[in-house]
Amino acid sequence: MTRKAIVIGSGAGGSIAAMTLAEAGWEVTVYEKGPNYFTNLEGPGPVGTAFSNDEVKSKFRNFNTPDPLIYPQTFRSSEAEPVAHVGMVSALPQLVGGGTMHWDAKVPRFWDIDFQALSADGPVPGADVQDWPFDYAELAPYYDEVEALLGVQGDADALSEVSKKHAPRAKPYAMGPGPQQHASLITAEGARKIDLHPSPIPAAINSRARDARPACNNCGFCAGYGCTTQARGSALDPLRRALRTGRVDLVPDTMITKVVLRGNRAWGVEWARPTPHGLKRGKQGADVVVMAASAMETVRLALLSGLPNASGRMGQRLMLHSVLDWWGIFPGERLHTHRGRSATQFLEDFNDPDFGDVRDFAKQNGLPYVRGGMVELGLGSDPIIEANTYRAHLKTLRPGKPFGADFKRMMRASLLRDRFVRIAMVGTDLPYRTNTVTLDPEVKDVHGLPVARITYAVGKHENLAQEYYLPWLAYLLEQAGAEFSTRTGRTSVVPDSIHILGGMHLGADPRTSVCDPYGRVHGTDNVFVTDGSTAVTSGGHNPTLTLMSVALRSMRHLVT
Repeated sequence: MTRKAIVIGSGAGGSIAAMTLAEAGWEVTVYEKGPNYFTNLEGPGPVGTAFSNDEVKSKFRNFNTPDPLIYPQTFRSSEAEPVAHVGMVSALPQLVGGGTMHWDAKVPRFWDIDFQALSADGPVPGADVQDWPFDYAELAPYYDEVEALLGVQGDADALSEVSKKHAPRAKPYAMGPGPQQHASLITAEGARKIDLHPSPIPAAINSRARDARPACNNCGFCAGYGCTTQARGSALDPLRRALRTGRVDLVPDTMITKVVLRGNRAWGVEWARPTPHGLKRGKQGADVVVMAASAMETVRLALLSGLPNASGRMGQRLMLHSVLDWWGIFPGERLHTHRGRSATQFLEDFNDPDFGDVRDFAKQNGLPYVRGGMVELGLGSDPIIEANTYRAHLKTLRPGKPFGADFKRMMRASLLRDRFVRIAMVGTDLPYRTNTVTLDPEVKDVHGLPVARITYAVGKHENLAQEYYLPWLAYLLEQAGAEFSTRTGRTSVVPDSIHILGGMHLGADPRTSVCDPYGRVHGTDNVFVTDGSTAVTSGGHNPTLTLMSVALRSMRHLVT
């Protein structure tokens, strides 16, 4: 008898689950809460898409992301504080393809020390640091397979020696790096002047035509936008393989409202779908349910469904990557940072817990180590975001007259686009049991269900990392030639990281983890998780390649 599975979410982890199960002969239904903006997903040749190079549509009109009036979340900084925000918190796209529809496809690997942080350096006061239930060597073949599936450009020989030590590779990248951004090259040269080791960022973006996808044309609408040419790899790559088996039914615009348990087994799910005639509800049974709705929404669904939580850690240990920004002005030349594939150079030196004297600095401040993270070199600003910045400034100076000759002069000079460059460290975020996803007791979504309440604050480790590494970021830009630089100001206490990890983490011991080493929720027979919520630690790199590789490992174990 053919086995049946329900996969909740069509993003990075859900698409890998659907592909693995379908290619093993299972019948799979993939439920996606958001719309499907694509055509020809199951056919040969290129994919059609409704994406366009439209900054207003993508950045301001929720084309990719949930409508915060319909699907809000809430935020507070601690349990002792009231909710400070109702809206979106680190909003990920809600559509077929999930978060990989707005990413700029940076796909570095986690390092070996990310998987064995507790064993390597011991506990951290106040944090819940644990080892993953496998090591880098076990995951490496899955990294190889996912990189080949997505099509990754990069230069393995150019990676730093410390990177090669901690993330050794058995295979080269699928293709060499594409054209490098001018701003990235300038800031990379500044890094070399202070004995750092920049190299091209591994990216799932075609530098040459491959797998019915063209080479990237470097249009500039990359990070935060859907790819209009589909040169960028994404969850659509495994999803298309899944659909081509003929055993997968993709159901968009449908929210799973509950995983239905009967004892230790999930019978199936309940779903809700808006129609012109009102809300339609239904149920569907399956042999296995795979949750991959992104970390916050997977935790929310687990809590709404009453899944077992013997460890008490379900929804705890939320990690959002403590991103540190520094920016500089280069008045003497136009850098064109709004063109190309976002930053194309990065460095990994700050991810090393033995970089410089950082370990001594950590011990002087009561911690065994302080980890930074990879640094993206050469980021910039989009035209309309730039224009809104000037408009806000002039509106303060001249109420009622935010436009005019001064506004035009600012746009022509373009300090915040053509002469502005930003560098950003993807900082390691330790897992704290006080950083949580719970159900809000008051705010509900359009279906009348409690929304996710996010409680989050950076800890001592993250604050020390800022103290140690921010001067390095400033020094790097100074050496690159910036005449003025400062830290990027934050206008809100609400986290805006889109690297969302933890809440359903893996582990062999049900007393200290939520899922087993292969993603099965402890206390259930047939409920699995394959998204970022299973992460045990956050690492200091973009996480999507790792979560896809972990999902592939989990699902391969299920079907064998």
